[in-house]
Amino acid sequence: MKVYYDNGQDIVKQALDQSIGFVLSKGVVERRKTSMTDYRLEQAADCLCTIELAAVKYAAKEDGETYNKFFGGIGTFKKNWLKQARRKMIK
Repeated sequence: MKVYYDNGQDIVKQALDQSIGFVLSKGVVERRKTSMTDYRLEQAADCLCTIELAAVKYAAKEDGETYNKFFGGIGTFKKNWLKQARRKMIK
């Protein structure tokens, strides 16, 4: 299992470390220093998947306040996020 976190918030790092350590056997967790640039493809895929999931949530009217705060309303989302993401889709 790989966990990518930039250690930006100490409380999040502690929560990740404790929960992973609790679930997995001792000695199987390996930590390495990495750079975010090493994982650009994964970041791009994560972003596009998040946008597609948001499209599904907006369509089902299950978007909630978090989606609205981040993406804006459905119109703003479609215009600024979904349209741009779908232009980059490989067909």
